[in-house]
Amino acid sequence: MIRIFPPSQTRPLITTEAVDYTTHKRLIHSIRTAVFVQEQNIPAEFEIDHDDPISQHVLAFCQGEAIGTGRLTPAGKIGRVAVSRPLRRQGVGLCVMHRLITLAKRDQHSEVVLSAQYHAIPFYEKLGFQPEGSVFLEAGINHVKMRKTLRRAPHAEASRSEHRRCFGWQEA
Repeated sequence: MIRIFPPSQTRPLITTEAVDYTTHKRLIHSIRTAVFVQEQNIPAEFEIDHDDPISQHVLAFCQGEAIGTGRLTPAGKIGRVAVSRPLRRQGVGLCVMHRLITLAKRDQHSEVVLSAQYHAIPFYEKLGFQPEGSVFLEAGINHVKMRKTLRRAPHAEASRSEHRRCFGWQEA
């Protein structure tokens, strides 16, 4: 069980880690299934796809428990960003996104794209993503394509440890 900490208390440490898909797929899919299949009623057959084995995956952890995830495809598309319900709106999604963007910079992508659920557009705009085109349906949910141009990652940033603390939660 995940404890929620009121704003007056110290927040628990959140860490993000780039993980191997084969080793961590049970954790990755348990979060995604809870969010996308159980909460949003997306058909289970859409949750896992051909991009999973070839993508880079990030997990966010709190007190040793996996609480968030996302992936970056070789083409520079960010997707499947999901955070466990009890810890939403507490910065976990930002931690996952910062980590994915860092990976994209390390891999020398000049930009990243994503398909944002319509309600999440302001979240991605805070990260510098710009909406493109019209609203479209994906798995029965309104989405908008978004794009972010990347600046090249400094050498030091690209070579940091694969395990790090998150920005607002004492990211190193």
